[in-house]
Amino acid sequence: MSRRTSVLLLASWLTVPGLALAQEAEEQELTPEKIAAIRRDEQKAKDKVNEAYGNRKSSEMSTDERRQVIQEQQQAGQKVMEKHGVSDKEYSRHVARMGREETEAVARAEKALEAKEKAAREAEQKKKAEKELPEEVPIQQGISDENPVELEASEDAASVVEQGLPPGETGAEGTAEGATESAPAGAGDVPAE
Repeated sequence: MSRRTSVLLLASWLTVPGLALAQEAEEQELTPEKIAAIRRDEQKAKDKVNEAYGNRKSSEMSTDERRQVIQEQQQAGQKVMEKHGVSDKEYSRHVARMGREETEAVARAEKALEAKEKAAREAEQKKKAEKELPEEVPIQQGISDENPVELEASEDAASVVEQGLPPGETGAEGTAEGATESAPAGAGDVPAE
């Protein structure tokens, strides 16, 4: 093998792993959207741990409880990093080196994610509310002979309008059968002496 061939072969061996690493870095590039998603997931995981311990302040916990909460929060943070395919070291370095523009872009991405999640929650609540609503009850304005009120009727039943006094009523005074005639109308609940 000539000297030139061996130098080219050695150079290719040295550059190929570097290219592979560069491609991996491009694939795992931390965009503002990805950082925002990581932050939201991390906060949700920490809130879940705090909720498990009653959302108490650290001053209200014993030393062992505080230690346990911290360990569980760290484990939850590591799971979030694994979920997003980012190492904790890489994420921390990138966040520490972010400039003003990138920080603002992350904040905008967080707001966009929050708005998207809020819209999804509202749509889900609306869907639940629609399932829980009973059948629509028609509301009728005004009562008359032309427009009678039906309390319970099926869709196929015809309207029935009764005229006259209800059964058991007699005469124009409005006294019922078996009622005393000396009591004035409407005073049936007051005992007569």
